[in-house]
Amino acid sequence: MFSADEYAQMRAFFDGRPALAPTPLRELPALACDLGIGRLFAKDETGRFGLNAFKLLGARFAVDRLLKDGAIRPGATLVCASEGNHGRAVARAARDSGCAARVYMAHDVSQSRVDAIAGEGATVVKVDGSYDDAVRIMQAEAERNQWTVVSDTAWAGYERIPRLIMLGYTHMLDEVREPEFDFLFVQGGVGGLLCAMASWCAFHGRDPHPRVVSVEPTSAACLQASARAGMPVAVTGPLTTTMAGLRNREVSPPAFISLLPNVDAFMAIDDAWSNEATRALGRPRGNDPAIAAGSSGAAALGGLLALCRDVSLAEARARLGLSPSSRVLVIVSEGVTDPEVWRTAIAGG
Repeated sequence: MFSADEYAQMRAFFDGRPALAPTPLRELPALACDLGIGRLFAKDETGRFGLNAFKLLGARFAVDRLLKDGAIRPGATLVCASEGNHGRAVARAARDSGCAARVYMAHDVSQSRVDAIAGEGATVVKVDGSYDDAVRIMQAEAERNQWTVVSDTAWAGYERIPRLIMLGYTHMLDEVREPEFDFLFVQGGVGGLLCAMASWCAFHGRDPHPRVVSVEPTSAACLQASARAGMPVAVTGPLTTTMAGLRNREVSPPAFISLLPNVDAFMAIDDAWSNEATRALGRPRGNDPAIAAGSSGAAALGGLLALCRDVSLAEARARLGLSPSSRVLVIVSEGVTDPEVWRTAIAGG
């Protein structure tokens, strides 16, 4: 999705800001042995730039580009819709740039997520509906008030800022130069992070490039449904998942078009697998490091656990070529954003 010049712009931004330190890559040898794979690594995004999720990678880069281009000035109002992490990242980026922020959220979002965003100085607006309803209401109010939308979801006529955000996300894999990995498990959502990771692998990866696996909740599997249809489609029904950051009905169309040729499998998992992954990270085996990850943050590992342990996925495992020599990287995209859900998962609920 990105050119060499665009990658160079992104690297210049982060290279010029040494205070924006990389997040750790943690190896989990005991869990790898238990799963019957060669090596397992987790890109730990639970403390990215002082927040507890990866999203500030994209928001900081995008807002900086908008300021440099004169598209916004200090004092502008930046708005977005969010299930939590992106909203907090936009709020922080806005505050650091001398701008105001408004974040639109679904009516049933957890209070801890609302408080985290408000704590960054943003105004939180809860809407009567889902995340996708929040997107539409946010769009209308932004147009009416001439606010600047900083969204990781694109739509017709609004592509540049989501593209900048996704380009910022690719820095995550710039930080993982060694060791090389054969598989990458990534959270799905609207497709922004997935598109960024798959694009980086296609551009920089050796031949053959790493196998990329998308993971999302069964009740919000819009990427899987779109992949089956060969075009963006929305899912219906109640969004009954604790993976709140992946609770989306619709994909970002430009991200989907770009990621479709570069993603090898689209998985949908029940909450039981993300809960098991939360426990595997929070109460590790042997000398593996402990990682306190939220439900969405553990989802990529949940997909790997399902692929390795669910007998019904044996054919998928064989077709992907997951073997005892495979080197696997999973993205742990967020820390504990909902303490009650995390405590329940850790306790075995």
